[in-house]
Order: sequence, then structure tokens, then C-alpha cells
Amino acid sequence: MLIKKRKQSIITKKGNKGYTYLSSGDKLSKDDLRFEAAGTMDELSSFLGMAKSLVKDKKDRNILEKIQRDLLIIGAQISVLNFKKLKRGLTSKNVGYLENEISRLEKRFVFNNFVLAGDNLVSSSLHIARAVARRLERRVITLKNKEKFRNENILVYLNRLSDLIFLLAYRYSVG
Repeated sequence: MLIKKRKQSIITKKGNKGYTYLSSGDKLSKDDLRFEAAGTMDELSSFLGMAKSLVKDKKDRNILEKIQRDLLIIGAQISVLNFKKLKRGLTSKNVGYLENEISRLEKRFVFNNFVLAGDNLVSSSLHIARAVARRLERRVITLKNKEKFRNENILVYLNRLSDLIFLLAYRYSVG
């Protein structure tokens, strides 16, 4: 990871009273649903990054990295109040990518019962990521139900995402 020198400090001295700012400049409480969803998205991306560092298969590493990049787009969409200001949003093409990968992996396995996490570090980290993806989906649904939320592709994407992560975890459990 390349780290560039910052011209200003990351310390803003503006969030000390329980409020912080969106990139749009809007001031919200730190416990706002948007920040809860964004924090869960960040947690998911971190666990996917851990799994990516453990996975040897280049295709699977690329899948995990693409998901991390899509999560950045989702984070941008849930962290702004004015969706029209965004240059890029999650599309049905992003959802289609997940569905194609799910179909590819489903052809490799037959499922007869539930899977317990813990076979190895790779599958365990993916199972943690899957559980966090499910929580992120719940947080985004809550956000959608309480506020106007325009991009329906995000909910479909998050639903498919946990399925794909499950299949990747299963793959690394059974080989």
C-alpha cells in the first residue's frame, strides 16, 4: 500500500461532541444509521482483506478485491444525502458479476447440510466476512426503511454477496 504524505492532519477537532460530517458537508450524529452502515461496510472490507491475504488462488483474490472496490462505491452511496452528486453508483452489472461467480462455484459443490466454520483460517475468515455481510444487509435495509434510499441494486448486491462469500468459504473448507 502506497501512503502519500498528507498536507493536513487527520485530526479535524470537529467530532469530539458526538457529531461528524459527511463528505457533502452535512453534519450528523455519529450514531446515525449511515455511519453504522458505513462502519459495518468497513468492517466487512477489512475481513475480506484478511481473507484475500490468506488466499493463494489468484482468481479468488481478484474476486475479493473486486468486492472490496464495490464496497467503496456502496459506502459512498450510503454516506451522502444527495445521490445526484455521485459520479458512479452500483449497477445491475455489479450484481450480475456476483451472480456469475455464484453460478460458477455452485457447479462445483453439492450441499447436504449446514457447514460449521473453523476448518482453517481462510474459510473461517470468509465465514466471519459472510456474517458481517448479512449484518451490513440488515443495516442498509433499516436505512432504506427509515430514509429515502434510491439504489435498489445495493440491496440485491448485498444479498448475493453473502451467498458468494459462503460459497468461497465452503470451497476452502472442502477443497
